Amino acid sequence: MMKKLKKILKLVIVNVIVFAALLEVIAAAVYFFKYKAFFYTHANAPLEFVIGERGEQGADRRAEQLTQLTDKRFHPFFGYTHRVGSGGTNNYGLYCPYDYPLKRENENRYIIGIFGGSVAHGFYVDGVERLTARLKQYPSFAGKEIIYLNYALGGYKQPQQLGALAYFLAVGQELDMVLNIDGFNEIVFCFNNSRLNVDIAMPSAQHFLPMKDLMDSRTMTGEQLEVIAKIQDYKKTFSGVIEKIKHTKSASLYLVYASYGKFLYKQYRGELVRFDGLIKAAKPGVEDSIVNIKYTPGVGSEPALLAQVATLWYRSSFMMNSMISGGLGRGGRYFHFLQPNQYYSQKVFTGKEQRDALDNGSVYGGLVKKGYPVLEKVVGVLRQNGVKAFSAVGIFDKIKEAVYIDNCCHFNRLGNEIFADFMADCILKGWI
Repeated sequence: MMKKLKKILKLVIVNVIVFAALLEVIAAAVYFFKYKAFFYTHANAPLEFVIGERGEQGADRRAEQLTQLTDKRFHPFFGYTHRVGSGGTNNYGLYCPYDYPLKRENENRYIIGIFGGSVAHGFYVDGVERLTARLKQYPSFAGKEIIYLNYALGGYKQPQQLGALAYFLAVGQELDMVLNIDGFNEIVFCFNNSRLNVDIAMPSAQHFLPMKDLMDSRTMTGEQLEVIAKIQDYKKTFSGVIEKIKHTKSASLYLVYASYGKFLYKQYRGELVRFDGLIKAAKPGVEDSIVNIKYTPGVGSEPALLAQVATLWYRSSFMMNSMISGGLGRGGRYFHFLQPNQYYSQKVFTGKEQRDALDNGSVYGGLVKKGYPVLEKVVGVLRQNGVKAFSAVGIFDKIKEAVYIDNCCHFNRLGNEIFADFMADCILKGWI
């Protein structure tokens, strides 16, 4: 009897192993024909689904709303900031280890403020170490304790940088230098504001209107809270599945995780659509909104809108320079950099960049190609009027390695270090 059971058990085990091996072979073949790559040597398995992919416009808006609800907060002066204390934010909801205003404590401290959007924030994360090393080669910085204060946040555009600088100088923040890194957001988000009939000088409508809609819904109903809980649960589970997909060594498990991930994503999108309907039902008219946003008819022609964007950008930078070099700024230095972008570049892109950083269907490309030549001219006008402004659009042109990491505007660490070298050269040459 025991021999018979052992024989059956052995047969079952062999069949299971054979079935698993066969399933693995089939899964690897499916992966190969689908992605034209061998699963076991392909470092990052492609994903056909991501939470941020474009879908129903209303649902995407609600996804942004929920991000704002859980991560960002309305701010009466800056439009919005991150939630205070979330993920390393300071007392103003900005990513920095120091609370503001930071006291100088001693004259050996040299305080540099970084202003702009997400690219400026990326530079704060990955570029300032290189910039410090370069600056300390110059006698004026050699013995200084250089401290960077980050006032940049994703989506910020002028005149948010101007407003932030004015506010923090008013509450007593001392700054020896201001680095303003921008340009992309001004073009893209001003055009988007105009499309939505929101004044271009208002904060980015893409970032701010979803939060306003949530505030206008006044009090969350039980059904809304239920849907939010489901959305957050699907999102959390989905993120866990993505992590498993990234690390699995089995082609068959990859297909299982991928199928489950697609199911979760479909449920997630469905709840977003449901949430969209609930918010629309509770949303008051413009005249009833509790948030005073300046609405204005969109500018008719692109040249006219570009002229308005350029004027706003020029005035904001000129005023920042005046403030930091005046009495409140202790005679500090202001440096303005037009950030590079892949859609206005002579760089020969790597294969990875072509996949990750270039999107022929992206609205960004067309806007950047139209807007950046205008901003480059503004840089020249700023310089003529005493502002140390520089165009960094060509700094990656001769770089063979990958520097761009997405189809928007952001750089990897190498890109930020190259940017830091360019900035250091501009700063030190202008140190007269």
